[in-house]
Amino acid sequence: MEALTELCDLIAENPEQFAEKLAWICSRCPPSESLMAGSPRVSRSQLNAVLAVARFLARCPNQTDHHQRPQSIVLEFLRSVPASFNQSFWPQSYGHDAISAFYVDFLGYVAKATDLSPDFATVVAGFAGEVVITALNYDGEGSGISRAFLMALSQNFPPILPSDAESLVTSLLDQFMVSVPVSTPLSPREAGAAASETSTSSAQSSPISVNHYPPNDMSMSPANEVSRHSGSSSAATASSKGSAVVNGGIVAWKSSIEQFGVSYAFGDGGGAGGVAMLRQQVSSFEEESVESLGKQEIAFKLMAHILDKVQIDPKLMDQVRLIAKKQLQSLPVFLKLRKRDWTEQGSLLKTRINTKLSVYQAASRLNIKSLSSLDSEGKSSKRLLLEALALLVDASEACLLSVWRKLRICEDLFSTLVAGILQIAVTRGGQLLRVLLIRLKPLVLTACAQADTWGNSRGAMFECVLTTSCEIIEFGWIKDRAPVDTFILGLASSFRERNDYEEQVSPIPLVIE
Repeated sequence: MEALTELCDLIAENPEQFAEKLAWICSRCPPSESLMAGSPRVSRSQLNAVLAVARFLARCPNQTDHHQRPQSIVLEFLRSVPASFNQSFWPQSYGHDAISAFYVDFLGYVAKATDLSPDFATVVAGFAGEVVITALNYDGEGSGISRAFLMALSQNFPPILPSDAESLVTSLLDQFMVSVPVSTPLSPREAGAAASETSTSSAQSSPISVNHYPPNDMSMSPANEVSRHSGSSSAATASSKGSAVVNGGIVAWKSSIEQFGVSYAFGDGGGAGGVAMLRQQVSSFEEESVESLGKQEIAFKLMAHILDKVQIDPKLMDQVRLIAKKQLQSLPVFLKLRKRDWTEQGSLLKTRINTKLSVYQAASRLNIKSLSSLDSEGKSSKRLLLEALALLVDASEACLLSVWRKLRICEDLFSTLVAGILQIAVTRGGQLLRVLLIRLKPLVLTACAQADTWGNSRGAMFECVLTTSCEIIEFGWIKDRAPVDTFILGLASSFRERNDYEEQVSPIPLVIE
């Protein structure tokens, strides 16, 4: 295959000169009549030739007459993908990993080729939706192969028609999406709002949409966000005072999770009720099989790709946004659970944690992607952006405080969440900058409070927060300098308080020689 790849790249540089070589590669591909047969079967050399032809289309931007046959071969093979869900389609030596690798390479080349040729993209879009829908609904003996195809699609998604896009999203919501268990405790922000429900004003109780958000979600309303962070007794002011335990040490501020009265170590000191709630949490999450979590991850990724390609019906978008939101709301609850809280242990637990965090990352990307479809000037879009900001910040702080924060997937998840915060910062010309900086301050302080952020190895999460904060400051310095000045001075004040506190509780010993 390596020699064939090198030849393909050489042909792509000058297809006119190597037209005969290109024709030779095309002749090694499976004939169209064999692919249309009832039970097609391909050889290893034919699969390699198909990959070479697809690679040629992905690397040769100049459309010539020599592209017609390669395009026809790739289109015919793409149409025959549903037949490849049967193991008999593949060479006997092809196992699951080899099949998955082929799908990833093939779809990657097809995606690049459609970017280079609008006409080719139009033809692919005409039937790609049907192929994907067939894969979603496939339940035969080759369901594992169809899932490998869907996983490859989640990395490289072809163009599709708007009508197919809505059918796909609806199918994904129906088949693969699992709602957050009703027994899962409220998120920290919801719990804090519930505790102060009796004192909540009418201005704080307007839901985003009565058709899509249950009563508990009123606590997430942007009106609440602004009111919580605007007064002298706001959580932002409280964030620079008090203390919290992080990595076994005492720091001179609280995270926003602590501010809303929810103990991060939920199982400690909670009595019988706390233990029962802890067991309920663990049971709710362990009811989700790892296989089901894998399907959810694929579904979230596919929907994000679809939103990249086409616009879907606003009501359907609301459903997508709601289910992504529900995942983010459960993230802090999941991340606060410690190793000893789980029934599963060892490799089984690690697999579950990694898979669930991958689901959260895919849901986060979908949530962030859905923000780009909002009307930049509408009042409802501002409310949704503020709600998304609250979710992303709380989820980011949960990553920082979690015992799983050293896992690569947790660091990647954190990076995705912080990238979403940055996207909100530059949305609407920086109109949300003031509220965002209020919410960002506790996140920065929590990152700085981690023990591994001091010294030579400051940690990936700290570096991510540092880089993002600098970008937001640079943006705000031009758009609206006043809140940026307040943000910087507030951080400086908090750092001084912490240093003063540490000097009091940990005096430097005097060494006399």
